[in-house]
Amino acid sequence: MKLLKLFFSVAFLCLIAAPTFGQDIRGKSFYPDDVTYDPSIPKPEEIIGHPLGHRVARHDLLVSYMRTVAEKSDRVSVETIAKSHEGRDILMLTITSPENMARIDEIKAAHVALSDPNSNQQISDDMPVVTWLNYGVHGAEVSSNDSSMAVAYYLAAAQGDYIEETLQNSVVLILAIFNPDGNAREAAWNHTYGSNVTITDPNGLNHNTGWPGGRTNHYWFDLNRQWLLLTQPGPQGWVKKFHEWKPNLSADMHEMGTNSTFYIPPGVPQRTFPYIPTESIDLLDEVTDRPRDFMDSEARLYFSEEGYDNFYIGKGATYPHMNAGIGMLFEQARSLGNVETIHGKMSFRDNVRTYLNISLSLIRAGLELRPRLLDYQKRFFENAMDLAADDDVKGYIFASPKDKARGYHFRDLLNRHQIDVNIMDEDVTVDGKTYRAGESYMVKTSQAQYTLIKGIFEKITTFENNTFYDVSGFTMPLAFGMDYAPVGSRELSSAGALVEPMFESAPEPMMAEAAYLFEWNEYYAPRALNRLLQAGVRPKAATMPFSIETAEGVHEMGYGSIMVSTGWQGSELSGNELHEIMKTIAKQDGIKVHSVSSIRTPTAGMDLGSRNFANIEKPNILLLVGEGTRAYDAGEVWHLLDHRMNIPVTLYNKRGLGSLDISKYTHIIFVGGSYNANDDNLTRKMRRWVRDGGTVIAHRQGAKWAAEILLDIEDPNEEYELGRQDYADRIPNEVENIVGGAIMQGDLDNTHPIGYGYTSREIYTHRDTLIAFEPPQNPYATVVSIPENALASGFASEDNQARLAGKANVVAERLGQGSVILFANNPNFRAYFYGSNKMFLNGIYFSKAFVRPRN
Repeated sequence: MKLLKLFFSVAFLCLIAAPTFGQDIRGKSFYPDDVTYDPSIPKPEEIIGHPLGHRVARHDLLVSYMRTVAEKSDRVSVETIAKSHEGRDILMLTITSPENMARIDEIKAAHVALSDPNSNQQISDDMPVVTWLNYGVHGAEVSSNDSSMAVAYYLAAAQGDYIEETLQNSVVLILAIFNPDGNAREAAWNHTYGSNVTITDPNGLNHNTGWPGGRTNHYWFDLNRQWLLLTQPGPQGWVKKFHEWKPNLSADMHEMGTNSTFYIPPGVPQRTFPYIPTESIDLLDEVTDRPRDFMDSEARLYFSEEGYDNFYIGKGATYPHMNAGIGMLFEQARSLGNVETIHGKMSFRDNVRTYLNISLSLIRAGLELRPRLLDYQKRFFENAMDLAADDDVKGYIFASPKDKARGYHFRDLLNRHQIDVNIMDEDVTVDGKTYRAGESYMVKTSQAQYTLIKGIFEKITTFENNTFYDVSGFTMPLAFGMDYAPVGSRELSSAGALVEPMFESAPEPMMAEAAYLFEWNEYYAPRALNRLLQAGVRPKAATMPFSIETAEGVHEMGYGSIMVSTGWQGSELSGNELHEIMKTIAKQDGIKVHSVSSIRTPTAGMDLGSRNFANIEKPNILLLVGEGTRAYDAGEVWHLLDHRMNIPVTLYNKRGLGSLDISKYTHIIFVGGSYNANDDNLTRKMRRWVRDGGTVIAHRQGAKWAAEILLDIEDPNEEYELGRQDYADRIPNEVENIVGGAIMQGDLDNTHPIGYGYTSREIYTHRDTLIAFEPPQNPYATVVSIPENALASGFASEDNQARLAGKANVVAERLGQGSVILFANNPNFRAYFYGSNKMFLNGIYFSKAFVRPRN
């Protein structure tokens, strides 16, 4: 009976799918016909139930096929290198000759030793080249995902002298698939809207996936921007494997617009990150001669050296260049089936075949260029040591005062990138700032990862070409809110031992007689506060600094410090249960909890019953998502609240806001997107809700809209008009009117509740628009102002910097009983701006802790 059900299930899948494709495409066989194939190795259709390109393969079936191939072939091994947020496997296949497979650990060790400038490892005649093939980092780019099975089949089943030579001299690593959660959404859509009759109309739902699409992961992150940032589990897993192997070639298979042709690297020559060696790009051009040969052999249109670039080092095609590898991006026109394009009818199956052949051409390039690629790998790291010796900067010192967790996350990131970190044994003062021993750290430049260190720490603000495919500024210590500075040889002597990153729990607090208190500086203080609120505790926040008497002596408490009285809680918690929560906060959130025996404090006017402690209510948060909102922005908020801070948040479709009863929500979050300021009904509804006590938190276009309808503040930086211009000047002129994903400095009022927890007024945020606000009439409402010459890293024209100078970047105003908190930028950008996250979270908990001025 089970076999009968399986038969009918497979038959049904074939019936509802698009019509069966033959084995020939444009007169060419799907698989190369210059080899024979081992019949014991199953083809993909034998496992997934339909021919490749017939419909989008489900992730579970793809995984099943890859595991089956590994079981059947002595050339293939498979391992799970990470789990997605939704618990799906991310696989890596290792494919090489059976002889190599028997000594794979030895091969790996020898290969990685080439990257150690202190190693005596030499390049032997039989040392294989390592080729890494990425599939499916964007889940919606389905020909990338499905072609991985065709490549695995060919490498496992092909027979003949050429394949034997290839596998004897190569280790091929197939990453399948990078983004299973996004791909699962895309496959479900494809299956849901697939028809019995082929629909080629590009307007059909079968060709247009609904919001948020399948490109992103569970939290709507673009995983191809995560190689440097590593905030998501998949990238953490594959970057770990990348460094375990140090591949010579690394290729990313992507898709672009349906009416496009095909992109083969290199990208725009003037848009290469300055620390990527010229030889790396030269080798890239030579490697991609092989894919061009295939495209030429079938007269397929393609382009190079335009549109795309190798500047942002956090992409899969650029990160390898910072690590002695040759990274490559390939893009082909998108098809979810048969679709009409300006070039004629395009088929999904043909796209799968194309990426099969592109992949095989890259494996051939690795084979043919093996000696040069291995030699380049060895010389790259030797040259790095020479460059470090000639560099006046001998290291970078950094610290995160009063925030150990944020410092831990930065050190953990460096460790994942194979960068050594030393703890400081002595105090060091640089540019008037003292870096304390035991609390500060040093990254010495004289190490194998010199090139990547420069890419992470340097501030670059001048460029040969001011156009960028992605961000232009990504100086990591600024994003993490670190105090940091470059140093010379003199300061190196104060550095101590190498240290591994370790999250530091705080000491277990004593049982308190009167109250528990903790400061707001630590990164996970909002998570700790949430624990209390979810348990029914009634905490308060200090709106003034004060001192407390503890068993360890007098301790200074800053703005935003949290106080929990052991009495007057009105909850069902016993004293022991409250103490257990405090112990959890110390252990899991790394926060020092102070226990006091008296409500009286040494600070006049700040006893623990003072009016200078603000009540904090448990929030009920609504995050607007769906059509009209930017999925990246919404996902970053969702990830911060749900994944990092464990704060409940309700996701709701923005289009339904007008009809939703919002009275039970305390906060509504509006992210970047498109908003209609002329919707009078929604305007009246939101004004009434805020006046009744609700809090609006908005950023980017959401903030621009909220400022206009709620506070009557307009953005002064509307795009300026040019006079008559030559059309050839269009792109340069447009570039001058944008901010290219830069990091800009702000002046933070850290006495304002939205600025609580910061020890410095200097703050850095990501900016990719000219949205900013005229300072409000309320002199206390500008939480962050934009100074002159605010550019810290990346590109912003001098005119744009001047237009932004003096404007408000973050605004917090009271409206009736409620509040409106506006962020012109995105404080949660790509989840690596740890330094600006807290402002956003302060908007959740401290939105009622400030008042409007009396006059």
